[in-house]
Amino acid sequence: MRLLVRAASPLGIVLTLALAIFPAAARATTYYVDSRVGDDRNAGTTPSTAWRSLAHLGRVRFAPGDSILFARGASWTGGVAIDGSGTAERPIVIGSYGSGDAPSFTNPDWGELNGNIFRIEGSHVVIQGLYFHDNTDPPTDDNRHHDVQKMGAVYLGLRADSDVVRDCEFVHTPVAIKVKGRHDLITRNYMHDAPHAMQRTWGPIAIMVVSADNEISYNRITNYGYYGGAYGSDGGAIELDGVDDAFDGRNVRIHHNVSIGNHGFLELAGKVTDSITVAYNLSDDVDKFIGGGAMKHTVVVHNTVIRTREPNVDRWIFWTFYPESTSFVVDDDIFVVPRDIQVFPRTPRPAGHRRTGIGDPEHSRNVYFSAGGSADPVGVPLGEGDIIADPRFVDLAHGDYRLRPDSPAKGRGAPIEQLPALTRAGASSP
Repeated sequence: MRLLVRAASPLGIVLTLALAIFPAAARATTYYVDSRVGDDRNAGTTPSTAWRSLAHLGRVRFAPGDSILFARGASWTGGVAIDGSGTAERPIVIGSYGSGDAPSFTNPDWGELNGNIFRIEGSHVVIQGLYFHDNTDPPTDDNRHHDVQKMGAVYLGLRADSDVVRDCEFVHTPVAIKVKGRHDLITRNYMHDAPHAMQRTWGPIAIMVVSADNEISYNRITNYGYYGGAYGSDGGAIELDGVDDAFDGRNVRIHHNVSIGNHGFLELAGKVTDSITVAYNLSDDVDKFIGGGAMKHTVVVHNTVIRTREPNVDRWIFWTFYPESTSFVVDDDIFVVPRDIQVFPRTPRPAGHRRTGIGDPEHSRNVYFSAGGSADPVGVPLGEGDIIADPRFVDLAHGDYRLRPDSPAKGRGAPIEQLPALTRAGASSP
């Protein structure tokens, strides 16, 4: 008996080779996890065969296009290291499915991943629409072992490049997000209510950044920081953490964020930072707007900065340890300060490693106003287009910083109508 053998067509050969060379494209998998009805003996690849715990996730090397979906209304305790990278076209997505409240996560145990909930070491990973709460503080009050640098409910490690954390909520998390990768995007998250010290010399920090080329945008951060400790007041919304051994403080873009009631908006804590852009943010906080080391080529434009909350333990709007190595451009901002604070005070250079003002930076088209009636809220001569005037907010006393139609500050400051509202981010995320 003779067998008939057909010659393979050129198209068939191409398709066969493509599947052999790029098998991952055909194998993207969605994994489901449900702490209420799942079972770790299941396959985990359909809602009806969902896993129960985080354990299986730590044993999988995820491929481009894979998804990890957690059931809404479910909750987990502990942490997991996610292995694998996606691509720009086919990211790995960590999100949710079903209806109800956003999936809930906590890790109160320092012994498990230093309190991290998701530790990411791969690139092109998207974390979206999740709820994180009540994370642990470091195990001791001594930072000799750099314990603070190990923290982050979401921890993006050194190889975690081009990752995205969006539409998540963090509450009572001393460090919500740690960013050690590059080209990462932290956007549309809501971080709030971390009012206690991590250590004697560290207050809580919502977003801690170590590496260059990152973006922080459209986040709402409230009530991060505390009174007491080594400095009288500590913590804040965002910090570029120069204590971390991997620090590279270049080219970070911070824009369209709302910061309310924090102990400072931004600290550039590295000895040298370069090309930091701070734009279109609303800061209604206590203490500094921006402070840090040698801050080169810092661009501060179209921000609304309110400093009427008390007590302001830190009486600076801007401060530095190294005024001779600091350069700022400050344009189109609105500053509202109490009677005893100037935006750019003339201060002598103190001896030793102590804070001082940034001097007389390049500044123009800003609006300065003393809510306490000071004749000079600026401290240096006005720049081109600068004015001292009441910006005429809709309701300064109750935090409505939209500008009235007759405001002299039109076209300056943050576009309040475009900034994030105070909502539970994860509750309505897809």
